[in-house]
Amino acid sequence: MANRAIAAHLIRKASYTNATAQTGAVTLIQRFGDALNANIHFHMLFPDGVYLDNIHESRARFRWVKAPSCEELTQLTHTIAHRVARYLERQGWLVRDAGNSYLTAEGMDADLESPMTQLLGSSITYRIAVGP
Repeated sequence: MANRAIAAHLIRKASYTNATAQTGAVTLIQRFGDALNANIHFHMLFPDGVYLDNIHESRARFRWVKAPSCEELTQLTHTIAHRVARYLERQGWLVRDAGNSYLTAEGMDADLESPMTQLLGSSITYRIAVGP
């Protein structure tokens, strides 16, 4: 999900389509935190551009794109978070906790422009469904 969202963003930003450009990525799955506790997470590395595969040339060409702006990163983060949450809900692993919406940034009259406030609010409005 994250890979597709980031790849689509890079291709769109380079003004190409999925048929004319591709991206690359390296992903490392880390199974522990700094205290050797169980903390499965991913480290992803994307190049800042896209590869063009021209049929008439022997090699693919790389086209750089500008670094993302703060607004682009915020939108990309929201897209990935929405897709992951939707997938987890469909699988039955996550249940939306609408009853505690008073804990979100909107409910607390907090600074809605702050990315940290938005992240904290998003983490509070979901809970893991692990039984009755």
